[in-house]
Amino acid sequence: MGLVRVKALFGDANRRRVREVLFLADTGAYFPIIPPSLAEEFQIEILAKIELTLADRRKVEAGVSSAYFKLMDREGVFQVAIMESPEPIIGVTVFEGLGIRIDPATGKLEYSRPYGLSAI
Repeated sequence: MGLVRVKALFGDANRRRVREVLFLADTGAYFPIIPPSLAEEFQIEILAKIELTLADRRKVEAGVSSAYFKLMDREGVFQVAIMESPEPIIGVTVFEGLGIRIDPATGKLEYSRPYGLSAI
């Protein structure tokens, strides 16, 4: 399939600051990752620190917070990792949470279920 980038409405958890952001879609990544400059732009403050393992098995410390995402017509607030990254990455928690998947043949977004966020 190659690299897939998706546009999402993105903002702070309370939606005071929201704009379209281009994310690298990584279905192997659990957390969405945003660089500190993006967190600063949206005034997203680090709430805690965690240790993450990268694809090359290096361990790094990252800040964690919450942010707003809207893909297609579905929206929600998700945990994000704040750390140095060449570009923002959208991970599987957002796709699964919103009931959206990437079609591996076309790289396009499509629904994986008939509803978005749910309690069960």
